[in-house]
Amino acid sequence: MSWLDPQRSQESTSETALREELRALLGMEPRNYFESEPTPELMILADDLRREARRRNHTARTRSHWMLMAAALPLALAFGGVSLWGIAQKHKAEDLAQAAVQREGEIARMAATVKHLGEPAPGQPTAQPQALLASHHRPGKAPKGKELIIPVVKPEGQIPQDTQQVKAH
Repeated sequence: MSWLDPQRSQESTSETALREELRALLGMEPRNYFESEPTPELMILADDLRREARRRNHTARTRSHWMLMAAALPLALAFGGVSLWGIAQKHKAEDLAQAAVQREGEIARMAATVKHLGEPAPGQPTAQPQALLASHHRPGKAPKGKELIIPVVKPEGQIPQDTQQVKAH
């Protein structure tokens, strides 16, 4: 049986004593793995090393899955918020497009009724397009670019009293 066999480390003391007796009968020296006898200093050193190894194992930083999930939570919330905002904008755009289609349908129906009602009777003169455009003109708004500008005449020889001349021309 090999000394690496786990059963040897768990064998009873009677079996260990029997093995030692057999070894003595065969003339073999007792096996000493350390080449020297363990002294109390070596035992204390071994205990200190074992204690330090245990302490390092307990204090080693292990990143658990919970820590990674907690770190990823703000990103997940940001992506979720952006996607919800995008979905809301999509629904808003769809509603606006549907409203635009409905308005176009209403305008087409109104144009059809105006065309039907606006047809002149067989002896009636037709209205001129300029007259139709003038009837749709809103009197409250002035067209851009045609405001009244009053020119201000500045006398060239006079300098205002609150200015100071810096440099002569």
